[in-house]
Amino acid sequence: MTQTDVVVVTYGGATDLPGCIAGVRAQGSAIGRVIVVDNASPDDVVAVARSLGGLEIIENRENIGYAAAMNLALGRSETPFVLSLNADCVLEPGYVDACVKMLESDERLAGVTGMLVLPDGRADSTGFDVSSAMWATERDRHRPPDQLRPSSEPFGVSGAAALWRRAALEDLGPAPWWQWLFVYWDDVELCWRARRRGWTFAFVGGARAVHRRGADTADSVFVEGQSFRNRLATIARHRGWPGLVAPASLLVTVVVAIRLAVRHPAALRAAHPVVAVRAGLAARRCDTSIPDRRVALARHPWTTWFAAQLRPTRAEGAPRGS
Repeated sequence: MTQTDVVVVTYGGATDLPGCIAGVRAQGSAIGRVIVVDNASPDDVVAVARSLGGLEIIENRENIGYAAAMNLALGRSETPFVLSLNADCVLEPGYVDACVKMLESDERLAGVTGMLVLPDGRADSTGFDVSSAMWATERDRHRPPDQLRPSSEPFGVSGAAALWRRAALEDLGPAPWWQWLFVYWDDVELCWRARRRGWTFAFVGGARAVHRRGADTADSVFVEGQSFRNRLATIARHRGWPGLVAPASLLVTVVVAIRLAVRHPAALRAAHPVVAVRAGLAARRCDTSIPDRRVALARHPWTTWFAAQLRPTRAEGAPRGS
């Protein structure tokens, strides 16, 4: 029975899309509509999508952002489960069936993810955690597959290949993805909001997909700026001023701001931190229907985190979301 619609948001990715769609079609009868939302890509991804046949294509005249594109596609979907999928991610057979089975086994689950691996076989993500310093990191990234720790529950699931329960998304409102974030941290914020409403997330060990991580070659100024501003907005929305000025959270903010000022000053200017905080606080004031439930956060890995800040980076910790 068709239970899952698939949404692929694109901005570029013409060379990746055929492999992505082949992986979707390998999932069999569980797949319903496959919706490709193109955000005014600079390449010929729309032409490629048309040549593949059988896809529902939404062409935006401008880049409206990942979050807005996901909300747009969700409005076209009707199945009980929705798979968000990056164009550079190829599902192995059985991915969707395994994820659906997990969701059906626990009605509290809002979303699940399988094991995403890089082309060289190392782990890419088994979900993500958010630390006590309000920093989000992909779980198990770059670990060999035999060194994963799948027994613990992730804070949330990466939008690169996440199967969402429609009822959970609708519980967050008609536009569950916060469109102000545009791209990056969108999955963190959505999962945080879902957790405040009592939903949980899980890793499915029997599902696997290969993620090329095309975003790792994106413009560093854009990635760094979006990641910094969206982290601040997310903290402001879910923890308010106490979360922003908490010692661990504030230390991370200051260190990242200094790193950006030295290495990527254009990214720091583009982040508009004050605007980000205001946007998050405004959203918090509007969240009258969302319980102000305290969500448990993981211990922050200070030693490895500081080491990562000293290396040449491009917002290495933030779940990509697109």
